[in-house]
Amino acid sequence: MLPKTITLPNTSTEERSRLLSTDFIRTRALDRLYERREAVQNLIRALEDYQRSRQARLAQCITFPVLPTCLSDFSRSQI
Repeated sequence: MLPKTITLPNTSTEERSRLLSTDFIRTRALDRLYERREAVQNLIRALEDYQRSRQARLAQCITFPVLPTCLSDFSRSQI
């Protein structure tokens, strides 16, 4: 991303200060939104990974006529 160039009007120092302050607030708000977007993307990725691993574990389940039972490491060692 290219650095932003701010053009200041030939007005009072007070107005320049206000414009710089407003630009800083907007820039900081945008930075926070990018941070949140990254956090949300990480959360989505983690949930998708969890869902894939859960589906893989459920694929190992066998169904008895009355009760579905999963083959965990413990139950496999008992067979």
